[in-house]
Amino acid sequence: MSARLALLAAAIAGGPWGLPAPADAQETHVLLVVGLPGEETYEERFHEWASTIRDAAVERLGIREENLIWLADDPAARIRDRATLTTMRSAVDEIAGRAGPDDRVLFVLIGHGTSSRGEVRFNLSGPDLDPAELGAMLERLAPRPLAVVHTASASGDFVPELSGEGRTIITATRSGRENTETWFAGFFAEALSGDVADLDKDGRISLLEAFEFSRREVARYFEQQNLLATEHALLDDNGDGQGTMEPSEATSDGARAGAFYVGGLPRASASRSDRPAATDDPVLATLYEQQAALEQRIAAHRLRRGQMDTGAYERELEELLVELALKTHEIRAREEEEK
Repeated sequence: MSARLALLAAAIAGGPWGLPAPADAQETHVLLVVGLPGEETYEERFHEWASTIRDAAVERLGIREENLIWLADDPAARIRDRATLTTMRSAVDEIAGRAGPDDRVLFVLIGHGTSSRGEVRFNLSGPDLDPAELGAMLERLAPRPLAVVHTASASGDFVPELSGEGRTIITATRSGRENTETWFAGFFAEALSGDVADLDKDGRISLLEAFEFSRREVARYFEQQNLLATEHALLDDNGDGQGTMEPSEATSDGARAGAFYVGGLPRASASRSDRPAATDDPVLATLYEQQAALEQRIAAHRLRRGQMDTGAYERELEELLVELALKTHEIRAREEEEK
């Protein structure tokens, strides 16, 4: 990064114009669901992946323990209840009653999926979960920022029905036809539990970072095993119902996922005490929204660094940082007027 860009980034993060985005004050609520494992091998594997995600969320990423509900077919320590449609609905109701209007809500599904005659399901004890039922659960939580990471086989066919404004949808497969065992959940757990997926090194993990890491590692796994890849992960966060394997500005997917953090605060602002509170000023509220949108664009742009010419990358990043700095200055001026 050039010296000018470094100065801009530093000024925005902690200088006189510095102002953390309102999103930093959001809490994350997680519904972690492990479906019917079938064989003992899958039961052990799914439990290990879910346990890693739970531990990373609570112990590393700062999600409050009461904000994470873990459902599984065989309840044990730390697992709330069996994974059924009834317990999922109850969990959604609980989250809806507890989560603030701007809090993030993340669903993580681990298990097996099936697809037959155009109908796709996520296997649970009792009736299975279909896209319409999961969509109804998301509606119960709207208009909060929502995300679904569906790591089971045949999950790709959930995208068209779940896609919508304010939602990030990630699936382990690109269609219902990819219906063999999947490995995406294991790498997603790895992404949350360490620093390897933290591409912008800000001390927190976005869904875009976790997706990119998991997608690459799945591909690497099949190459190392000398096997034909049987899963291709998709991401959709622009509401068009079309997932992509390579989110970018060209596909218009990735910006929202880049700003959806699985708990945690950026290192640069974790100790800041001047975080903006909710405001009744419509002008200031609009400015906060515009600032958050710029930060989403910057997060998405930073993840394209390896795909762009260095000069072009830095020119575009500089333009975005300048725009963000000016927006932040505008916010500070408006806040002073309101005092």
